[in-house]
Amino acid sequence: MFVIMSDSHYDRQVVMAIKEKYQNTATAIFHCGDSELDSSDPIWSGLTVVRGNCDDDPGYPEVDSKRVEGKKVLITHGHLYNVGFGLDQYSYLAEEMGADIALFGHIHQPVAQRINGILYLNPGSVAQPRGHYQIKMYATIEVSQDKYIVSYRDLNHRPIKELQFVL
Repeated sequence: MFVIMSDSHYDRQVVMAIKEKYQNTATAIFHCGDSELDSSDPIWSGLTVVRGNCDDDPGYPEVDSKRVEGKKVLITHGHLYNVGFGLDQYSYLAEEMGADIALFGHIHQPVAQRINGILYLNPGSVAQPRGHYQIKMYATIEVSQDKYIVSYRDLNHRPIKELQFVL
């Protein structure tokens, strides 16, 4: 199982709370950008994090990838691929890089869908939710053979009932 969060916008405490909850049980923890924290902050030890449009620190990569549980996971914030207008541009990169899972942030809204076999996931925002679900949230993914079990969770780490998927 791995954990994905995004768009924490200076809220170091929420990043720390999620990290502390999962650091000994998750195979990976990802942050999809817009933390607005320094890339040298010790909080990032053991996490994979990318640069968002609000991150001024050039120490973050714009795009990263990591193999987790046998799956190639691609991560970016999303603003460079216009994810607010759909996943077309990001899907070209994901396919070109051979990703199994493509994580992104930026829009502050949960997205979980499979396109051409790739799971695209936005964990929502742990600080500033937008859209239909006005809940500060993050997501977990469990890999189960040929499917993914996606669970969106509130900041008390409880599953959000209507945001549980098997894809």
